[in-house]
Amino acid sequence: MAKNKNKSRPNRDKGRGKFKGLTDLQIEAKKEKIRGKRATQAENKARRDKRKRRQNKEIGRFAPPDLPDTGPTPEPVEFNFEMPDIKGMLSDQADFFSNKLDSLREEQRQAAEEYRLQQAEAQKQFELDQRTMLGNEARAGQQTEYKFGSISGRKRGGTFGFRRRKRRLMGGIGSAVSAGSGGGTLNV
Repeated sequence: MAKNKNKSRPNRDKGRGKFKGLTDLQIEAKKEKIRGKRATQAENKARRDKRKRRQNKEIGRFAPPDLPDTGPTPEPVEFNFEMPDIKGMLSDQADFFSNKLDSLREEQRQAAEEYRLQQAEAQKQFELDQRTMLGNEARAGQQTEYKFGSISGRKRGGTFGFRRRKRRLMGGIGSAVSAGSGGGTLNV
């Protein structure tokens, strides 16, 4: 069932209250009348508020009458005002800011130098760490061989390498002793 959009037909299902039984045109006209009335009331209130403000501030026709002058006439005061030395002040400020800028530049230069030295030290430490790491990685696959005793003792196995033996000089030391001046001194 389609809705009938005829505006001349009374609006029966649009709620209750002051618009019950009115057509859409009649509702719009009534709303426009209400809006106009509210606008007029707002304008009247604004006029009343403005008049009240003027009364409170004593402006216009609400101003008090002028009071008679009862005091003596003040004498004119002379001002001895000298213009400040603007050029001198500006040159002093320019010198101050120039000195401050120079000191800031010097501090910045020192900070940059210190930073450069720290970076160089860090780079040296990094290179040392890298060399150490590479050396450690190269030796990582190697395994130390701690073997006690002579080769022949290791061939026999067991605890043979731990037995006491006669004290003998190694071949290299013995030849160095014999090559000396005969006094039994060791030349290294």
